[in-house]
Amino acid sequence: MASAFEWATKNVVRELSRGRELIPVDSLNSSSRFSPYSLLRKKTKSSLFWRSQYVCLNLTLKDILDPSSPEPEVTQHGLVLFIIEVDGKVSGSMEVKDSVEVKFSGQTSQSNRTVLEVKTLSVSPNTWDCLQKERKLKTPEPSIIQQLRKRGENLYVVTEAVKTQKETIVKSSRNKEGFGKISIPVVSCVQGEGQGGLNTMKTVTVPEGSVLAFQVAKLIIQDHWEVLLLPDKDKKTFEPKALALRKHKLSAWNSFGFLQSKTMSPFWGAFGGAVMKDFNTVTDFEQLQAEVEKEQRPLAMLDRKQQQSLLQALLGLLQSEQDMLDLEDMLEESLYSGEPLEKVESITGNVLSNLQDQNGQLVEKLAGSFLYLLGALNALNERQHQLLIQLLQKKEKILSQEVELVKEILKENFNQTEEKPFSLPSKLLSFVRSQDKNLTLTYDLLDECGLRISGDEPQFTWNPSALNSVCALYGSLVMLQALNEVC
Repeated sequence: MASAFEWATKNVVRELSRGRELIPVDSLNSSSRFSPYSLLRKKTKSSLFWRSQYVCLNLTLKDILDPSSPEPEVTQHGLVLFIIEVDGKVSGSMEVKDSVEVKFSGQTSQSNRTVLEVKTLSVSPNTWDCLQKERKLKTPEPSIIQQLRKRGENLYVVTEAVKTQKETIVKSSRNKEGFGKISIPVVSCVQGEGQGGLNTMKTVTVPEGSVLAFQVAKLIIQDHWEVLLLPDKDKKTFEPKALALRKHKLSAWNSFGFLQSKTMSPFWGAFGGAVMKDFNTVTDFEQLQAEVEKEQRPLAMLDRKQQQSLLQALLGLLQSEQDMLDLEDMLEESLYSGEPLEKVESITGNVLSNLQDQNGQLVEKLAGSFLYLLGALNALNERQHQLLIQLLQKKEKILSQEVELVKEILKENFNQTEEKPFSLPSKLLSFVRSQDKNLTLTYDLLDECGLRISGDEPQFTWNPSALNSVCALYGSLVMLQALNEVC
């Protein structure tokens, strides 16, 4: 079950941005930082498959341009009133008959009602054109821009934001009820029945003026500045040093008539086309799989003692969502700035000691890998954190099967944009049936992502809005597997 705020932002984006141009804000704490003209950079380690990749620089475009008047305009679009309401029940049952008989049945009800009054603020293309003609970049550059240039990082500017018009209270609740029976026929004295339930209620107050979603464009700072309103992956904010030097030499040669720039274009055109052709043959899930496998390698290469130390620290961190978020911010800032971290005690200190060299400096690849894991875990909710603790503490090694289960679900449904039922291969169904006491653990992890499960033969219903959560669960499980299982 996602946070109440995140649940609301995703629903707003679903209604306002069918083409998914808008990016939902995933944290209420940062919801005031994504207004039009705000400058952003991408996180050092992040994944486009589960969370927003952008970090606010606490600067606006106006801070890096020469002052002028009047102030650039922002267009306000009419108010939109959202009444987001969910009131439904899902029932399911499970029965396994072998030497051990397990019967499980349950019902989940979810109730959410939120009234949001929002307005959209955007910068028109004409305003960008006027700004580029009338406003020059400040000289000297602000220090943060100099740092970004040195690191070769891209810079982005918010071009549109969806803001709340009034203070709003967002509520999200879920009630689970289940009952079951277990009996072992060979031992007639061992029988049992049980019934239980889980009620979850989340409430959050969203202040007036909070940004629920935003849109960005890449900012180019080279011979002149401009905003790319149409995406261009090949164009960088700052001109690469090697390219700048090459252009200087080409300019000198051209001045003597030795070389025309067009003679270079056939080579670069063919090269670029080949790269794009290879890129386009890869499916979205294959991109996710390759990304996760690449990030887990540094953890898998640690010695067993370090792996166990990090895993034990993680079990403690999973008890506190705030500690995990704080550690993510610490690692992100240190990797970005290159500044060493101060020595700290507690679980956080135990983690850092395994990610630092003898001089206290973060080992970049290893720290980046662990930061990626934290990003995946922080995209899950508190209930899922508790379920992962139980999974990691099980004596039975079922993590690899859990990975295969989630992997198969994503392969089957990654590009599905509508709800639809689906079944799993018989091998994975056997794994699900054989879990007995671990059955609800698997179901709950997936249910918290937003997938529904019902029927005597486990029948799943795909929910497109669950994609990010299922991707985060997959990433978390693969990364944890690198720490938990001996290769």
